[in-house]
Amino acid sequence: MRIAKNLRPDQENISRFIAALGNGSVVLSTTKYARPSFFISAHSFIQDYIENGFFKKEELLIKVLEEGGFPTEGGPIGAMRSDQEKSHEAAELLINAAKQWQAGDEIARSEVGWATSQFTSAIRQHLDRLKSLIFPLLEQTISIDDEHKLSEEVDKIKFEGGLKDGTEKYIKLIEALEDELSDWR
Repeated sequence: MRIAKNLRPDQENISRFIAALGNGSVVLSTTKYARPSFFISAHSFIQDYIENGFFKKEELLIKVLEEGGFPTEGGPIGAMRSDQEKSHEAAELLINAAKQWQAGDEIARSEVGWATSQFTSAIRQHLDRLKSLIFPLLEQTISIDDEHKLSEEVDKIKFEGGLKDGTEKYIKLIEALEDELSDWR
């Protein structure tokens, strides 16, 4: 399916990011090396790349499913929206706790770990749902011509912020997070 192929690079970048974020959470819970700045930087990826970019692309998929007769409440559309909401809520908890921790609140440190776990779990579930449910449903719902049109629409979406100029900034952010992790070990 062409749409799955078009979204694959985004999914791979997100998977790489959540691996780094999850590893940061492990270090956070097992050592004193973790720093709040890591999680604050991670939140910028979440907000810009995932929420303002990837989820906007998904809106096109949701629209196609709606037009294909799927209910907006419940079902695959409801599940996608629920995943998005869960990840957004966890990301907000993450940034708020990381800022409190940075300001000296050591109790917020454990809240960062919990929020990170909630976020990575929600995004993993969401990516799995795309692959195992949404892409197959789209394939059954639309014609090959419509799939090509949808794929072109997804390609045209310009992310807000730095992604309108490409993904390099965010790949470098992932690499910076991975480098910081290697310094902690």
